[in-house]
Amino acid sequence: MARSRWYPFILVGLLFGFWGLVGVNRLGIQFLFPFIVKDFHLNLTQVSLLVSGTSATWAISSWLSGWLSDRYGRKTVLVPGALFACLMTMAQGLAGNFLALFVVRDLVGIGDGVGWPNGQSTLAEEVPPARRALVAGIFTAGYPLFGSVIAGLIFAPLALALGWRWVFPIAGVFFLVVVLLMWLVMREPPRKERPERLDWRNAIGLVRDRRVLVLMLIQSGALGWLQVGVVVQVLFLQRVLHASPVLAGRVVAISTLGAIAGTLLLPALSDYVGRKPTIVVGALLSAVLLGVYVIGQFPIGIATALLTANAFFEAAIIPLGSATYVVELVGEEHRATTMGGVNLVGVVIGTFLLPLLAGTVGDHFGLPNAYLIAVVCVAIAGLLALALPETAPRVLSRRTGATATA
Repeated sequence: MARSRWYPFILVGLLFGFWGLVGVNRLGIQFLFPFIVKDFHLNLTQVSLLVSGTSATWAISSWLSGWLSDRYGRKTVLVPGALFACLMTMAQGLAGNFLALFVVRDLVGIGDGVGWPNGQSTLAEEVPPARRALVAGIFTAGYPLFGSVIAGLIFAPLALALGWRWVFPIAGVFFLVVVLLMWLVMREPPRKERPERLDWRNAIGLVRDRRVLVLMLIQSGALGWLQVGVVVQVLFLQRVLHASPVLAGRVVAISTLGAIAGTLLLPALSDYVGRKPTIVVGALLSAVLLGVYVIGQFPIGIATALLTANAFFEAAIIPLGSATYVVELVGEEHRATTMGGVNLVGVVIGTFLLPLLAGTVGDHFGLPNAYLIAVVCVAIAGLLALALPETAPRVLSRRTGATATA
């Protein structure tokens, strides 16, 4: 397909769909936990391992795939990784015990890991700078839309009707169509710079930039909020608030609509008010609302409203902190490498170590105490953003104009 004025829109739609598959793999499994726990007789630590195991391979894949795509091209890395993710998604339905499911989910992480650095870098190279934050938000929204809203509404009913093993191949086949369309439609983005060779020292040296290190820690907090929620959220609704698996899925789906609204609106708002205040205020409000939700243990209606508002305000952190900020702080030559590095650290801490901690705390001290780890994560992410410079082009332009006038 020759590039046309419609190509960027089609590309956003396809990458939005693939990122939805990643969301199904990372978030959707929580709606099947009540069935898997019963079938395999799992404790909360084992549940957390099904989340953390995928995260370990995701972290490595995210960094290496970003590093490779900076040299060899976005499509060359993205499409094979997406195809592998689809195949491994379907393979989860074949698992006959905890160990088999754990191993397959580790393989899923290899394919899923290519999505963030390569998808966001591709979009940054195909859309105008003024729309970067908006497009980053649209891309990010695929993750919760498919992983929590659609999966939250249909996974539990499907599992009740067909058994939980059938859910994965059904989802995998649907997303396989998206990947095939990516292969047919996607072209290598135009780029001015490419590294002459792959240099491990340059990749590791990115950590020496204090701003990149702060972004890594912010991503750790944001992903910790997200994946600790995956471990405990549905089980908290079921065991503490006494919701059925189907009702719990609906509650999470409704709250995720808040996250999607925040993902679309808050990054766009940051174009006008700034990246830093959007992250700081959003994260701190999210922490307060989630803390009230966990400690208050309110009836379902109030609990749903609190969970939805919490998700809305948190939603600015990931697209701004690990995509837009990177694009605006780092040169094109190392853009995907840096995104992969930010995601690597974020995934290791936020989606590998912290869910394991939550599982252990939940087994020994109860689900509410495990859930409070997510509150701490998002609060720290917000406070860390105070150490970042402002990078929004409109805000900087206003400041430059005001300085010149003065």
